[in-house]
Amino acid sequence: MRVVLHVGLPKTGTTYLQSLLATHRDALRAGGVLHPFLRPGAMFHAAVELRGSAAKFGLAEAEVAGTWAALCARAREHDGPVLLGHEVLAGATPDQVAAALAPLEGVEVDVVVTARDLGRQATAHWQEEVKLGDTRSFADLEAGELRADTGRDLGPDAGGSRPHFWHAQDWSWALERWSTAVPADRVHLVVCPGPGREPAELWRRFAAAARIDPGLVDAAAVPPANPSLGRAEVALLRAVNAGLADRLDRSTYLRVVKKEYAEGELAARGSGGSPGSSSGSGAGSGDRPRAPHRLHGLLDGVTDRWLAELAATDHPVHGDLAELRPVLGGPDDPDPDAPAPPGEDPVRIADDLVARARGPRRRGLLRRMVRG
Repeated sequence: MRVVLHVGLPKTGTTYLQSLLATHRDALRAGGVLHPFLRPGAMFHAAVELRGSAAKFGLAEAEVAGTWAALCARAREHDGPVLLGHEVLAGATPDQVAAALAPLEGVEVDVVVTARDLGRQATAHWQEEVKLGDTRSFADLEAGELRADTGRDLGPDAGGSRPHFWHAQDWSWALERWSTAVPADRVHLVVCPGPGREPAELWRRFAAAARIDPGLVDAAAVPPANPSLGRAEVALLRAVNAGLADRLDRSTYLRVVKKEYAEGELAARGSGGSPGSSSGSGAGSGDRPRAPHRLHGLLDGVTDRWLAELAATDHPVHGDLAELRPVLGGPDDPDPDAPAPPGEDPVRIADDLVARARGPRRRGLLRRMVRG
């Protein structure tokens, strides 16, 4: 047996890959590959347990305790490849990496890190933070995180000072940290396909890293996941978040605002996302935010440094490294920040969301709150 552990990074097609594995669990098993099932959300709970971040995701410690050990025990029962993982693991500290590998002592482990260009990652990260309750503009994120890298430490989750964006998206350092417990030649880098490539290409690259037959699944059979919002919808959500003013607890916010309102009603305004990209190929208003051209020097310079670090290692690479060059807007493209759509009342929407969370669930309430 052997274990393939996919650790992210966030916003690199992870939802697509996770959905693909989950919906083809039986087909994979028939082909000798195990993607173990304990309960809905078990992979996420296991990653949260290892990272010690239950409160961040509105979970109780008791909900996640023992999940990773149970998954590893299930893996040890299988005579063949086992696929585990979640993007929450991307930021694991060396101690957390060691804890993750401890129940798999004596088992051959391959680690897969998926990475995407920093241009698309910048706006995807910002949008995800807004979905999680942030009220910052892209300009605020640019000043406070993108242009404020403090160097490699263990990140804010471990008491470090490095901005969240860089700790989450530094694929070179993720490879290094996971190589503290796994030989570098078994810590793989999978490059996300560039714009315009078919989503199934990501699956083929992942399958090559995992050393499994890509034909075991239908890579085009997963519906769009984690859809992107347009510039105006992001602006509206930021204003709604400000209007909520912490009136909802974390788990309720994630269910009602992030899942139902942002990823449901706001995303439904347009074409939504595409399977191969966590940020989607379309946006709610058809006006997807693009990283501004002014970030060219910064993001290109960081990419050059990470590629040089990679060249000095034994990490296997799957895909074209040229696709890690930052994808940015042109000099005349609109800024990611935009005003909220006219005619919307963010305070009323926030009040209605609070009422929905505290009152009986009624079909169609969110649909009436937002003009679609």
